[in-house]
Amino acid sequence: MENQELKVYLKRIGIENTDVNGGTLKLLKTLHQGHPKHIPFENIDPFTGQTPSLQPDAIFNKLVSRQRGGYCYEQNSLFKNVLESLGFTIKMHLARVVWGSKDGTGTARSHMMLSTDIEGIKYLVDVGFGSMTLTSPIVLKTGIEQETPNGLFRLVDTEGFYRLEVLKDEWLPIYKFSLEEVEFSDLEMANWYVATGPHSVFNQSLMITRVDEEARYALFNRTLTIRWNDGRKESSEMTDQDQLTLALKNHFNLHHLSEDLLGKIYLKLQDIQTHFSITQ
Repeated sequence: MENQELKVYLKRIGIENTDVNGGTLKLLKTLHQGHPKHIPFENIDPFTGQTPSLQPDAIFNKLVSRQRGGYCYEQNSLFKNVLESLGFTIKMHLARVVWGSKDGTGTARSHMMLSTDIEGIKYLVDVGFGSMTLTSPIVLKTGIEQETPNGLFRLVDTEGFYRLEVLKDEWLPIYKFSLEEVEFSDLEMANWYVATGPHSVFNQSLMITRVDEEARYALFNRTLTIRWNDGRKESSEMTDQDQLTLALKNHFNLHHLSEDLLGKIYLKLQDIQTHFSITQ
């Protein structure tokens, strides 16, 4: 990543006067908290029939220049390029998602995450897991509880795999992974299936999330949910396109979506509502 692009990225995530010399843990934590605060997780492209490009220029243009968001492949690919330009050594991995699974079974290895090594200590780095996106790197060590700005997490050893968990009323599993490295071609295949697969939730439901120092914000189809760090929860329904547009701007920093794209989003949400009304 060129220096000018790095400056634009840092401005995008609200960091303009930080010391970016050397791959330090303090810098990583600053970037890891700023990125998901300002760049929302969103699957608008797959939801409206488009397959996101994983080319670095296309990702930078979408998430930074056009001030959109993206899902894990876009988010973590951008973050990887930023970190490498700052002197970090980054490895790419694919995880098996178990978040929301009632019986503990997971999906295919479809979630992209990263790892890095700082002064001999390995860290999990992940700015792209939707409603449970990390806001701090996690030490790759099992058996310890790790505090982040937005929750308590831990890693559990499960038959040679790491399993990331978050503490709610109880410990809930998010995804499991090994440290096997993956190639860009692996990401391209996973991205294509997640965006186009007939059973993929990413092209069937709208999912937009963001997290800051106060709360986690999530839009699932028409339902907006705010989970405050103090335990409070608020939910509301988006009943018309104007209300949806306002929520996208106020809660998810999506100020520059075209009228055409907003219309496509709302039209598909109406189709989903009609389908559910018929099948229930």
